[in-house]
Amino acid sequence: MRPANGPWPPSCSCSPPRSPRRPGRPCGIRRLSYAAQEAACAGSVDIARQAADALTASRAEPTDQVTALLAVVDAHGQAISDLEPLLARCRELAAGHPDLLAAVELRAAIAANVAHAAPERALRAAGRAAELAAAGGHRPLQAAALTMRARMERVLGTPDAPGTLAEALALGIPAQYSGIRNSAQYLAARHAVFDDRLAEARERLVELLALAEHEGDAEDLVDVWRSLAEVDTRLGACAQALAWADRAVRLSTGAGLSMGPAWYTAALTQSAAGSFAAALRTASCGARASQEEGDGLYVSRNLWVMGAVQLHTGDVADAVVSLAAVAEAERHVPLADPGMFRWQPDAVEAYTCAGRLDLARALLERARPAPGPAGADSGPGAALDRARGILLARGGAVEEASGLLHRTASAFERLGLPLEQARTLLALGRVERARRRQAAARAAWEAARAVFDDTGARPWQELTRELLDRAGGPAPAAGPAPGASRLTESESRLADLICQGATNQQAAQHMFISVKTVEGMLSRVYRKLGVRSRTQLAAARAAAAPGQDARTPPE
Repeated sequence: MRPANGPWPPSCSCSPPRSPRRPGRPCGIRRLSYAAQEAACAGSVDIARQAADALTASRAEPTDQVTALLAVVDAHGQAISDLEPLLARCRELAAGHPDLLAAVELRAAIAANVAHAAPERALRAAGRAAELAAAGGHRPLQAAALTMRARMERVLGTPDAPGTLAEALALGIPAQYSGIRNSAQYLAARHAVFDDRLAEARERLVELLALAEHEGDAEDLVDVWRSLAEVDTRLGACAQALAWADRAVRLSTGAGLSMGPAWYTAALTQSAAGSFAAALRTASCGARASQEEGDGLYVSRNLWVMGAVQLHTGDVADAVVSLAAVAEAERHVPLADPGMFRWQPDAVEAYTCAGRLDLARALLERARPAPGPAGADSGPGAALDRARGILLARGGAVEEASGLLHRTASAFERLGLPLEQARTLLALGRVERARRRQAAARAAWEAARAVFDDTGARPWQELTRELLDRAGGPAPAAGPAPGASRLTESESRLADLICQGATNQQAAQHMFISVKTVEGMLSRVYRKLGVRSRTQLAAARAAAAPGQDARTPPE
């Protein structure tokens, strides 16, 4: 297979065992076998299938036929959802050949993981592949199968993953033997990413990058670049992260690789370092491409970025739709390691902002990490604490929410995750404003802006600037209708949001109140100002504050 591997979780492939050079083996058979494997490397399904058909017609030995058929499987890349009959045929031909059966079971594990979203089935197949490879004395294939098994154990949150990975590393197979992206060494780097051991992860990845540049293929380079983009984004090295992601997209395009994974990484990086609009467009393209290829893993990952960006930009209704789709797709891995795919905190926040508090509480309870590398004192645990703080504030426990968000921001600082720290400070500022502590809110936002400025997180810089501009002081209220009182501070703030284009739901999210409260408050604003529509309200506010730009989007 030619899987485009990445943060969640990198798919694994291993070249089928090369057909041995047996005395008297026809040269034509050998050439057809090699032709099928070269076609797989090039992603040419038609050529690989033609070679496999020719070998079948020539009554080649099972080793040659299985090698060619597995090359057909590999040539399909991520689009492997309909290959079960082909794998079944491979099993029949490989009977009695442990190393060949191991190669077949490894493909079955990949298909179960990538195309069928069945990690437990993938784990069983990877375990069978490792046992068969050991029985056949094929150490490189054994290492690949153990690596896949460790990957699935990590997906399922079982405690066996470190030991299995250590077993794979102990076999001493060079990273470049069957593809750097599929090696135990690369998975060790990925585990460091999942655990937020980012300095270690970066060191391992830079070492693998040097190897990929000299001995790897396009997929190896793309995967290492994508991982470096993820690591540098979390470290706050935004410009470098954008450069890594751009390289991955350009090479994926030029080499004809699956685009869903590369676009996912680009969207993730854009959402932190480029622009929210670009991130949304890229994630949408990635979701469509992954859907077309039957790659459920990267459908979910691109939908996560879409939902997160929609949440950040105030489009709460669409954020709930996107993140609910991720939640539905992830039901099959209820115990999944939260360090691998960090969608739950954004979903909790989106549900909270949409007023669906029962859903938010239920997801928060299910997602709470257990003690360990991804426990409560980790990046995933701290992100869930931030979501819990927002949920507490929405429920009226603003003082408790403030204390939790203070502690969470400090936790992110200790973990060396500056963008997460600053994002938490934004949430803290909103809670302080809800407590009517304007100075504390502004201080939190100023601290967030300093972090975003240091890291070059452009979309977050713009969002924070808008918050600070609005916190400069309450806008002057428009002249009241005869006999009406002036607007309160909350009414004035709501009027500003409505004039800037906010929906009632977006305004409720911003002000930490319910949509029903917004509706009642807006009616009072209309009554006090003697207006009947949003257009009339905007005109009245513009007359009172002529320098105000009503086109500024709500936060």
